[in-house]
Amino acid sequence: MAENYTEEEDKLISWFKENYMNIIIGIVVGTILVIGYNYQQDSALNSQYEISLKYEKALVGYQENEYADILALSDELSKNDPENIYTSLVQLYAAKIYHDKKQYEKALNSLNHVILYSKSDEILNIAKLRSARILIYLKRYDEAKDKIISIENYTSQVIPTELLGDVEYYSNNLKEAKKIYQLSLDNEMTPNKRKIIENKINSIN
Repeated sequence: MAENYTEEEDKLISWFKENYMNIIIGIVVGTILVIGYNYQQDSALNSQYEISLKYEKALVGYQENEYADILALSDELSKNDPENIYTSLVQLYAAKIYHDKKQYEKALNSLNHVILYSKSDEILNIAKLRSARILIYLKRYDEAKDKIISIENYTSQVIPTELLGDVEYYSNNLKEAKKIYQLSLDNEMTPNKRKIIENKINSIN
């Protein structure tokens, strides 16, 4: 049977005959890219799931005062997946372990890892505050102050302002310490915390 084409159809078929190999290659490449992307996504999900299992296992050990798994996992993840949220969480636990063992530099290293890589503002602020507490204890007041004032809107939060007041107090800047403690009282807090800060203010002549 004769095949009749319009001029536009004829041009389209001629173009297809000339370019069909490129079309096929494009389809193949596109399919490979989609499959590769899906594989990458599946691989990432599987990896995250495996990390979560390790984290849960390590956390059970931590709650039973067995710290080997937490410390091993913190070393593993800090090297292999430093930006993972589980890495930050494990490093916070590791810092607590080192702090309780009075290994303050190791605790600071764990906290600094969180500060450097964490993408969660909440976790980041926890690491900065815990780091500041250790630095105050070590009498490294300038470093502690830098950590505190790097917290966004720190003046409107109780703990950062209280710690900053402590920094000024221990640096013998009593007038500034009293001013900052007073600033801290402007924020919402528990009655017990308010009493503690008021006592700090009253201790300054």
